[in-house]
Amino acid sequence: MDLDQANGSTTAFYTLHSCDGDIAGELAAILSDDSSSKEANWQRLLENRTSIRSRLIQQGLTEPLVLEELAWDDSMLLFTCAIHLDEEGKPMTVGENLTRERFGRFPFGNGSLIEYVLEYLRPNSRVKNSNEAFSRTLNLLNKLNSFNTLENYDTPRYDGGRGGMNILGFLSFEEVVELRKLLSGRNWSVASDEPLDGGIRDAIKHLMAMVKAAERRDSGVMHRAHS
Repeated sequence: MDLDQANGSTTAFYTLHSCDGDIAGELAAILSDDSSSKEANWQRLLENRTSIRSRLIQQGLTEPLVLEELAWDDSMLLFTCAIHLDEEGKPMTVGENLTRERFGRFPFGNGSLIEYVLEYLRPNSRVKNSNEAFSRTLNLLNKLNSFNTLENYDTPRYDGGRGGMNILGFLSFEEVVELRKLLSGRNWSVASDEPLDGGIRDAIKHLMAMVKAAERRDSGVMHRAHS
């Protein structure tokens, strides 16, 4: 099956947003913490990251910002605190319109370009010692696609949020740069049973354009699914 034949067969839509990946990582660690220090760590984050406090108040929350008393679920809190906003106060996406469209609704399976890459990307057997770089590539893609905690990328933790807020994962700016370098290298190849002719190379072309756009902004990225 080629890409043109597959178009229109999926309905889900995916976006990459510009975000502060460091804030996302710090907050995710706090939200997954079950210890007695959770609230103290949250208050310390508000003290160290004053922009978070200001943004939450701008969004209608009131002091004191006690974590357990906030009306928002974890998905909405993570998105609001970490996302970058444009001049109109709207969440910033990355990439040009056509690239965002191709990334957002890939013509296979559930429409996820990243899931397609994870399924049909292979290490390049012609390159010596490619397995380590290939494994790191998969690690970053899995973090972007199914973040649970900083050590677990098995299933997304921040999906099913209020108002359909489905955050699949995120990367810091440093990880964005690393992923771009890995995808630009020769450490990967294509599975022999790939169902779409040229699908992997087309997918990586669009993903590369997205991460390059984020890199130009010195930005991390947050991956969302829209049903």
